[in-house]
Amino acid sequence: MQKEQINQPRRYSVFKELREEAGLTQEQLAYNLKKAVSTIRRWEAGGEEPKMTRAEWADYCKVVGKSFDELPQLLGILTESQG
Repeated sequence: MQKEQINQPRRYSVFKELREEAGLTQEQLAYNLKKAVSTIRRWEAGGEEPKMTRAEWADYCKVVGKSFDELPQLLGILTESQG
């Protein structure tokens, strides 16, 4: 028997967008940040906001190719995608 799919709108994830723009997989990002892949997945799913030190945020910025000053504006965007 096939499970019925529930049509729920997906949340837009700025974390996923930044990772993809940098050309990284979740595994690569996790490795570079010394985090578990499950942590990256939770960030992207909206289940958990990153809890990082300033130095860890600096590493994150370097890995995704954004400046620290760009992040607050980018992270403030949480909308539902159409589709």
